Amino acid sequence: MLATRLYGREDVRLEDVPDVVPDAGEIRLKVAHNGLCGSDLHMYFHSGANQRQPFVLGHEISGVIDSLGAGVTGVKPGTPVAVRPFLTCTHCDSCDRGLDHLCATPEILGCGAAQGGGLAEYCIARADMVFPLPQQVSLEHGALVEPMAVAYHGITRGDVERGMSVVVFGAGPIGVGVLLGLRALGITDVLVIEPSAARRAAIAALGATGVLDPASGDVVAAVQAHTMGRGADVVFECAGAIASFAQALAVARVRGKVVILAVYESQIEWNPYTIGRKEIELRAARAYQPGVYEAVIKLMADGHYPTAGWVEHIPWTALVEQGFKPLRRGERMKVLVDLER
Repeated sequence: MLATRLYGREDVRLEDVPDVVPDAGEIRLKVAHNGLCGSDLHMYFHSGANQRQPFVLGHEISGVIDSLGAGVTGVKPGTPVAVRPFLTCTHCDSCDRGLDHLCATPEILGCGAAQGGGLAEYCIARADMVFPLPQQVSLEHGALVEPMAVAYHGITRGDVERGMSVVVFGAGPIGVGVLLGLRALGITDVLVIEPSAARRAAIAALGATGVLDPASGDVVAAVQAHTMGRGADVVFECAGAIASFAQALAVARVRGKVVILAVYESQIEWNPYTIGRKEIELRAARAYQPGVYEAVIKLMADGHYPTAGWVEHIPWTALVEQGFKPLRRGERMKVLVDLER
């Protein structure tokens, strides 16, 4: 079968590899689409540390079940599915507490896991890692479940309620996912801060209350004016920049919440008094806890995740030139690689 494997920095190869066969408790799926995200860019351009190389890339996966390993019940070949790529140990303190997404020793499909990844004709996953898609949810949407689940989990960490004022920093895929998830839950007052004109236009079309360019005005003053001087009830930091982190704390109201979904490539220096002065709650969100995949798929079935204007498709053979490179330059928002041949 064909697969894209990462050999090192800026070295990926589409090549023949041995066919994968499901063991007991596993399924094999024929991959339809695989989304690209910041983790893929980091591994490609920086050859992320601690991964065994070469390995098959791709962790935002949708496809159709092709075959079943021994003992698998409840699903059958031909079923379209989304894949949760996290493999957990099942016995650490986090797993024992039902916080599988915070497992002490996780492996992730497409990020060095021995089981491979989604940039391949076929992919192996444990049976409990596949989620059947209802008829209303396309395989395109199936490949978006993973990043939308990251965003939705962040929303749950923010304890957002209807009537609250929300600010989102960053209109990349996770910022878009936060906006769409909030709107699906009935939260309509959402300001987005984004420096890219193309991304501002895209997220405005998706229903943001307002979109601000941090380079052309005082973000803190704008949020204060919008909220009649109170500040935002909840702030989602999805940009991963030093400036956006500082502004996220500044725009939060007294006893507001700031949820960090971004990954930062550099250290940030800050004074904890910044949050102490207003008793702001600073929270983090990593991946997604059990139940989030199902919630996102249901919302997709109800039509809450439109893809027009921010999701693009590319052929598998154009992975680098139409995928990694323009994504790094900020020229595209979300790219799905089409693996169906």
